[in-house]
Parts: sequence; structure tokens; C-alpha cells
Amino acid sequence: LNTSHALSRNIDAWSITGAAFSSCASRHGNMMDQKRGKFAEREWSRLCSPVALIAVLLLPLTSAHAPSSTIPSLRAKQSLHPQHRFGLLGAEDSAAMEGEGGSKRPEWIAPPQQMKRLAPMVANTLTGNKVEFIPKDGNTVRWYICGPTVYDSSHLGHARTYVAFDVVRRILENFFGYDIFCVMNVTDVDDKIIIRARRNYLLKQYKETKPSLDQVLVRAKAEVEKAVARYNAKVDKLKADIEKETQSGKVKGLKEELDATHYKHGLTEKQAVYVAEAEKGAISDPNVLLDKAADLISSSLDEEKKEEVTDPQIFRAHAAYYEKEYIEDMNTLGVRMPDVLTRVTEFMPEIVKYIEKIIANDFAYEAQGSVYFDIRKFCDSHGYRKLSWSEASVAAALAEGEGALSSSEGKRSDADFALWKKSKAGEPSWDSPWGGGRPGWHIECSVMASEMLGDTLDIHGGGIDLCFPHHDNELAQAEAYYGHQQWVNYFLHSGHLYIGSQKMSKSLKNFFTIREILKGGSEMKLSEEESITLPPYTARQLRILFMMHQWDQPMYFSKDTLDVAVGKEKTFKEFFGAVRGLNRDQVNSVTLNPQNWGEHERTLNSKIEETQKEVTTALIDNFNTPKVLLLLQELVTAANIYMTTAGAQTKSLLVHKAAMYIAKTFRTLGIDDNATEYPFASSTGGGGDQELLSEVLDAFCGFREDVRQAARSNQEPGWFQAKVSDLESGLLAELRSKIKSKAALLPAVLEAFEAWTSKIKNTAQSQGAKSEYLELCDSVRDDALPLLGVRLEDKPEGFLWKLDDPEVLARERATKMAAAAEAAKKKVENKLNKAKKELEKWEVSAVAPSEMFKALTDKYKTFDDQGMPTHAADGTELSKKQRQGVEKDFKKREAEHAKFQEQEAKEAGFLGKLKAEIKAMEDSLAAM
Repeated sequence: LNTSHALSRNIDAWSITGAAFSSCASRHGNMMDQKRGKFAEREWSRLCSPVALIAVLLLPLTSAHAPSSTIPSLRAKQSLHPQHRFGLLGAEDSAAMEGEGGSKRPEWIAPPQQMKRLAPMVANTLTGNKVEFIPKDGNTVRWYICGPTVYDSSHLGHARTYVAFDVVRRILENFFGYDIFCVMNVTDVDDKIIIRARRNYLLKQYKETKPSLDQVLVRAKAEVEKAVARYNAKVDKLKADIEKETQSGKVKGLKEELDATHYKHGLTEKQAVYVAEAEKGAISDPNVLLDKAADLISSSLDEEKKEEVTDPQIFRAHAAYYEKEYIEDMNTLGVRMPDVLTRVTEFMPEIVKYIEKIIANDFAYEAQGSVYFDIRKFCDSHGYRKLSWSEASVAAALAEGEGALSSSEGKRSDADFALWKKSKAGEPSWDSPWGGGRPGWHIECSVMASEMLGDTLDIHGGGIDLCFPHHDNELAQAEAYYGHQQWVNYFLHSGHLYIGSQKMSKSLKNFFTIREILKGGSEMKLSEEESITLPPYTARQLRILFMMHQWDQPMYFSKDTLDVAVGKEKTFKEFFGAVRGLNRDQVNSVTLNPQNWGEHERTLNSKIEETQKEVTTALIDNFNTPKVLLLLQELVTAANIYMTTAGAQTKSLLVHKAAMYIAKTFRTLGIDDNATEYPFASSTGGGGDQELLSEVLDAFCGFREDVRQAARSNQEPGWFQAKVSDLESGLLAELRSKIKSKAALLPAVLEAFEAWTSKIKNTAQSQGAKSEYLELCDSVRDDALPLLGVRLEDKPEGFLWKLDDPEVLARERATKMAAAAEAAKKKVENKLNKAKKELEKWEVSAVAPSEMFKALTDKYKTFDDQGMPTHAADGTELSKKQRQGVEKDFKKREAEHAKFQEQEAKEAGFLGKLKAEIKAMEDSLAAM
């Protein structure tokens, strides 16, 4: 320390330090020349002289006090290679290490580029094939989705479409990394909304007048007659059109329309049945008939009184009710809300201005208070029907697109469609330059999408049923407005949802609402003769169901496909439960077990990496979720096989890797947004303390396992008493104190633990048999724990518990019990059939050979002394061949009767006992 102070004060110290470095450098340079970099121990001793060490140690210290003229040279030295700076490298070695160009970083070799940025291949209806997705504005994607027309409850067809687009949106954002600006509309003014709102209002008013049964009957019968007349006229016209038509495509469209007409009329006929029943007196309450024939009666009321409905709030309230229901349903299904939700009624000024510009561009015209799009004029400079160019039959679609309340007065062409509709009495109305009216269906989307997203959309999406005329007309309107040739770059259409051979639709009334499927209890027809009652399904199961089918292809809805979705969910849920159990004590699992890999581990890891690559390929290929689910299921199978094969040597970190990849993919797809490490966590909470819950359940299930094994090994009752005593005074008391402040599941589990412990204690005190302990073990597994949302599985090496939804466990239990009951019934039936055959055999053999032929008076008339027939019933003597046959039967009966007598000697009255057993089994079957 004294030396350092002296050096810091005395400028001569720099010469000492310099000399020391010169000496070290000289020595080191000579040594490197001689040894070529191999440092001998003796040379290090010389280098590490006191002078050199002092110089090295004091260099940073003395630099702070060095003269300004000296500092630059010191800093220059410090900029050199560290070993050169301290004299450890000679000039030649320094050059070798630093290169000819002086000091520089060694070259870094970049890995070869494998691929450019991932981009999906998308099924684009505008091209009719899959094309690479390229957003217009870099990473930003502008997407418009056609939302619902909110006139009724949302059904599974809506669920299929919006879940499909939600999945695609999540993949684009979460997997491909795009920034999506998503806009969706709600059509809250439309002919369907107007008619439904008006009819519901008028029917409600009519009910309040308390009409008599006769009044309701008269109105309903009249409407049935009108409906039948309309049906017959339409069927006759369609049949005539089919006969005249020569183009196969149009014939197909007309036949489909005819089938739909028959189907709709079938619904009218069902209501007509109730009317007929009321006429016969089977229905006496007018309110019952009003409910059963509501469509008929409300249609009749609408025809008479529609012009009296003038309050616009009636229409707005109706749309608002079903909009709210739709949003609630989407939230339940995990469909994310758009970034912007637009309503038609909130864009009226923009719609009017948009139409005015289309008129100014000479692509639309006003006629008698309405405005129509001029298709012929548009086709002179633009392509029309870009999406449905191959469709042959369009008349019915055009009419549906225009709406039931539309008028064609003033149209220049049947193909022209309404941009603005003149409103009549009983219809909502807004001011415009053309008079009071409301927008046409198609214009709303062109306007709202343009207002929010501009003159070019990256993506426009909707159901395939909207392809024509709605989406084709949207494109035409926007292109007429902007004056360009392409408003949308990628048009995505979700596939139809079919029930049987028919598209699910509200107009056909062959649909299940989303809420009906989630609640359960709906009747589903399997055939004309057979139907089943559907159980409740979860939102996750429906999401998996939809993802089992390619988003842009038709999907056929059935009980079988629902069951497959439920099975897939169970497979994944049980896998994640097993992994949770495996990683419950990951620290000990890793530290106490060998972690070296063998063939099984390498095989599973290869499967994980292979799955990751193939999932990427599937997502690039038009968001192929069916393939992704299949790949993930195969990975689960591989992981399960590995865990079974490896047993106690399972590498939990490797299984965790597989589970985390599946979890990540599920979050990407929206199958499970749970923030926990593994998906499919139970909705049953643990009071916010999963660790304590795990401790309680581990103790509970561990004690049960001890009891089970003790019972199997015939432990004495004293063992059980001692075990319970230790548990009550030790662990149970400790756990009880820990959860005093906890709520929900924890206290319930501990309460069940204590109650079951008491049952073991009572059984031990009463000297119970080992079977009683095993029955208690079964009952707590099958009855008590499932009520708490705990699934307990017995394993060869112990047990595994998992948290699950109590309702799911209850349904599984009910299904299992039903299957067990069916199996038990089948067992009794088989036993009964066997007993009946045995009874029949013994009853036959009970008849002595001498009597066996005498009962056959229709075949034989005369018998010998042994009882064998000699003459047939008609008096003719039996032939030699006939006598040989009789003798053969006689001898066979002799042997059988001898066995009967032997059995009777062994067990007197056995035949009566057998009959009693059969009767008991028949009674048992009847009770089942």
C-alpha cells in the first residue's frame, strides 16, 4: 500500500513500470520464439517477479494519477489484445492472433437461410384455388366479416362459420404473426327482421285479447287453406319449369328449390295437424293452439294488420334482443369479438352518400322512390359474378337476396338489385333524396367495410350461402363506387353445414340453436322412424367438432361426429391430466431419477420434432385443422406409449415438452385459452391455492392407496386403527389449520377426506372383512371424488388424480352405469336363454319313449306294445324306411330319458327349480 501511494505521487514511478514491462516483454518474446507458445513453469516464475506483478497490479491505479502526456500512450496499450497489453504476446504472436488488418472480431458464419417468411396458401373463392396470402400493406391485414342478420336465435350453421373464421384469424395472428384489423357488421334492419318483429308483436297483441278457441280455429284453418294453395301453385310451376328447362345446371337448381318447397310445406302440415286435433276436441285451450300454430296465425295477423305497426322501436328492440343473444353465444364458444362492430342503422348517412356516388358514376338509377344497381351498365366495364360465375340457377337466390318485401317496379332488368328500398306502411323508414326508405341488403356491407377499411380489403369472409347474390353484389357496388376492378383480394367462404342431405337453415327450420346443443335434450332424427335425444355438449367439444372438418368444405352434422369430437377431447384431457400428475413434483422427479436418454426418449423426441414440422405444413396449407388435430392426437398416443413403456423411468421433462407444444398449438387455435401451463384445466377452482389442493388430494389418495394395499395383503384391523389415529392427530389436523381461510374446493376435499377416514376407522373397529375396505376404496373413487371434480385412476404403480368438471364426470359415470346395466341385462338375457333351452331339453327328455309318439295323433294312428307307431294317421302301414326312422328316434329318446331319470335321482324336483330360476330371471329383466 505504501509503495502504491509513493508511485502515485512520484512521476519516476512510470519509468519503473515501463522498465518492468519492457523486461517482461523481452523475456516473453524470446520464450515464445523458443517454445512456440508452450509456457514452461520456470519461465512463468521469472515473469512473475515482484517488479512485474507490482506493475501489472498498479497500472489501473496509477493511470488515474499519470501525467496527461503519458495517458494517451497508456490508452493505446490498453486497446491492444489483453495478453499483448501485459506483455504476454510477442509481436509475431500478436499479428497471428489479430491478423494483418489489426485488431478485429473473428468471423461469424451465419447459418444458411432455410425459408423466407412463412405465408399460408389460402382457398380464395375469387380464384377457385389456393393462392399465397400477401397482404397489401406489409404485416397489416384488413379483414371484413359478414355478421349475422339478427332476426332469430343463432344456430349451429352460424357457429360453424364464426368459429371457422375465429380459428383462421387466430392462426394468422398467433402463428403467422400478422396484425389484423377485423371489422364485422350486424344487419339490424332487413325484410326478415321486419316481418318477424311485426308478426311477434301482432301475435302478442292478439293473445292479450284472449280469443276463444273457435276464433283461433277459424283464423288457423283459413291460413292452412291459403298455405296449401300457395304450395300447390308453386309446386306446379316448378315442375313445369323443370320440364321446359334444358340446361342441366338450372334443372339441378330447380329440383333443389322443389325439394325445399316440399320440406317447408311439411312444416305447415305439422301445424295443420294441431288445427285438425282442435277441431276434433283433442285441444281445448286456445293458448295451446296459438302456440302450436303460431306461424300460421301470426302470418294471418300480419296480412291483416301490418300497416298498423308504426313504432320503429318494435323493430330495433327485436334486432337488439337477438344481437345480444348472438354475442353471448359467440363468447360462450370462445369466438373473439371483432375490433369494430358496425350496425346498419348507425350508418344511414354514409349509405345515402355512397349510393349517390354510384348514381353519379352512372351505375345506378332511381325508380319510384327506390334505387337500383344497373347490372348491364356495370358489365360494360367490369366483371360481374366473380365468385359465382359457374352457378347456373340464380333466380331463386336473386329473389331471396332482394327480400320478401321488395318490389320490382321500375326495374330496367330482372338482374338489377335494390340499393335503396322505398318503405311501405308498417316498415321502418329513413329520409333520403329519393324519399323515405331503407337500404338494400347488399349495400350495407360495401359501405361499412369501405368506411372502416378503405378502398381495398385484404380479406372478406362469410358463409358460402352468401356467395351469390350478396357477396357478388358487394363487389360490384364497391367497384362501381371506387372506379377500380378489384375491391377484395382474398374472399374466404366457410362451407355449408348439412343435416342429412339438407343445408341447415332457419328458413327450412331444420336447425339446432347453439343454446339447444349446449343445454341438451334436443330431438335429432336418425331416420323417418328413429330419433334420439342429444345430451348436452360443451363449447370446447363443438369447437373441436368444427375443427375436425376443413373450414371451407361442407360439413355433415350427426350424433356420430359429435361423439368423435367428445372422444378427441377426452383423449387430450386425460393426457394433460397424466402429465400434470407426472410433473406434480418435478423437482424430485428430475433430481432423484436418471436423466440420460435411451432409445425410447430419442424416439419420442423425434416424434415431437416431426409433429412440429408437419403441423407447420398443415397450417400453411389453407389452415388444415383436421390434419393438425390428427397429428396432435398421434403425438399424444406416442407420449402415452412412452410413459407406459418407461414406467418409473419416464423423463418428465421430455413429456412436458410434448405437452407444452400441444398446449401452445391449442392456444393458437383457441381450443383452450387457459392461462395455466396445461390446457383443459377444470372449471372447479381450488380457492386460489393449487399447491395446497394438491397436498390435500395427494394425502387423501395416498391414504386410500395404503388402505387398498393393506386390505389386499390381509392386514389386521389394528393396523387400520393405528393408521387412522396417526392421520387424525397429525396430517389431517395440520391440513385443517392450513385451509381455514380457503374457500370452494379445498374445504370440500378435506371434509370428504375426514369423512372417509371415519368410515375406515368404523370398519376397523367392527372387524370388517378386507372386501369392505376395497368397497370403500371403490366408492370414494367412483362416487365421492367425482362430485368434487376429482378423477382418480388406479395405476399398477399407484394412483393418479386429475381435476375435471363435475358435470362431465357425472355424465361419464351415468354413461358407465348405463353400460354396466346394459351389460348386466345382456348377461341375464343370455343366462335366461340358456336356461330356457335347458328346460326345453329336459322337458322333452322327461317324456318316456313309450309315450313320445302317442301325442302325435296328426301323424300316427296305431302303436305296438313299446309305443312305437305301426300305421300312419290315414290307416296306411308305415314303410320299412319310415319304421327305421321311428326306431332311431325311439332309441335316442331312451338315452335322453335315462339321463333325465339319473338327474332326477340326484336332485329331486330339479325341473321345478329350473322353472323357478327362469321365473326369477324374467322378473329381474322386467325390473331392469
